[in-house]
Amino acid sequence: MPEVKDDFELPEEVMLKISERPENLDKVASRVQKYDFKKKFNDFREGKKLLVLDIDYTLFDHKSCAERGEELMRPGLHEFLSVVYSEYDIVIWSATSMKWIEAKMAELGVLKNTSYKVAMLVDDGAMITVQDEEGHVVRCKPLGVLWGKFPQFSAKNSVIFDDVRHNFLMAPKSGLRSERLEKHTKTERQTGNC
Repeated sequence: MPEVKDDFELPEEVMLKISERPENLDKVASRVQKYDFKKKFNDFREGKKLLVLDIDYTLFDHKSCAERGEELMRPGLHEFLSVVYSEYDIVIWSATSMKWIEAKMAELGVLKNTSYKVAMLVDDGAMITVQDEEGHVVRCKPLGVLWGKFPQFSAKNSVIFDDVRHNFLMAPKSGLRSERLEKHTKTERQTGNC
């Protein structure tokens, strides 16, 4: 069994090779056919670009000792989403189950905000595994699944923000790594001194 590595940095040329491998493209094509986009809340708007956002450590500090959504969310989250909504359709994609995505988005007040609309939620079922040049196997969020299902989007008009760089291995030129959101240190979490 190949070694599994949590996160790593790869040069862009290696990332491009991974995104062009036939076996990886076949996995993307399979997800386009099989993944059920059942959590589509709003239609995509004509002429808008696509913004895909991760949840854990990007929008939400899920290991914080905080108890309320406003304490867990990235500062300025609603203001940011309100501004980008004029140019982008917003998709939330997390490497977890839909149950937890919905719970976190409800806690943050993202799905009922009147200043912007989230088009869709995507869960871990749309992810694929890829193997790098060193044999490490990682799961990633291939934007090609969205591009295959919604052809108005492509590498030319899409961006994904995620704190984990390997999540955009299949779309290396469309990914932007966000600074990891951690409101409390590991020691504070372990001792309960948040």
